[in-house]
Amino acid sequence: MQKLSPLFISVHATDPATREKLLKNKKAGLILDQISWFEKNSIQIHAQIVVCPDINDGDILEKSILELAEFYKKLSQTVLSVAIVPVGLTKFRPENDGLKSISPEYAKKTIKQVERIQTSLQITLGTRFCWLADEWYLIAGTNLPSYKTYENMPQESNGVGTIRNFLEALREKTKNLPQKVKKPKKVSWIVGKLVYEALIPTVKKLNLINGLTINLYGLPSIYWGQDQVVTGLLTGEDLIYGLKNKDLGEAVYIPSIMLKINTDLFLDDKNIQEVENQINTKIHVLDDSNDIINTLIG
Repeated sequence: MQKLSPLFISVHATDPATREKLLKNKKAGLILDQISWFEKNSIQIHAQIVVCPDINDGDILEKSILELAEFYKKLSQTVLSVAIVPVGLTKFRPENDGLKSISPEYAKKTIKQVERIQTSLQITLGTRFCWLADEWYLIAGTNLPSYKTYENMPQESNGVGTIRNFLEALREKTKNLPQKVKKPKKVSWIVGKLVYEALIPTVKKLNLINGLTINLYGLPSIYWGQDQVVTGLLTGEDLIYGLKNKDLGEAVYIPSIMLKINTDLFLDDKNIQEVENQINTKIHVLDDSNDIINTLIG
């Protein structure tokens, strides 16, 4: 028998009427029965809830988390964790879909609510069980939780703790920095506007190295129609538009998550060469935090 679990399941709400409304599916309300079936068959899941203001938030969100937590028992754990993700709205969605975007105030309120639930579940279950995606904290403009609060990072693939993990790796990598670089260089590091603030301390630290100047640019996305955007969603068009008339230095560094896997194409199908021609600067692609620091200093 192939090991099929743990599965990643989009739950969104355990309340039957709310889930039917969200998924526009009459059978969607049977989610708790389906999870009971998983339990009987020893299949484990990680759940995800995408929060849509005034639809599956507030009391319904709390009910969803607590009902899922009932499937985390001392002897058998069926639901291993829950990721709580803010709805991301692009300009490509249908008009009048009833969805509202997430404001900083709303994000703060949700963080408070979920952290309170985490605290009580930590006492009853011995785990926080549910985690907020990094975006909540970035939208709210508040600090990300500390590294250890993410336990074993069960929901990293849903954007929970990814940035905290990245910042932790950067912190390790920037502990022992050289005093100066062999050859002076001035370059630009491009990220999504949402993570810009979180990276300022790292860049300040790097800019203390004699001869090194890094301009950090946090860009919005014209393409998706989103101001606060994660780095992985920036397109070629966003770079061309966002870097116009900016001081870019001798090269522009972008993380590989901006490109389609194993290609030199951005999400809008522009390739690196096209964008380089438009911004008149060479683009270098960076893989991970080690690569970022080594390349910037090297």
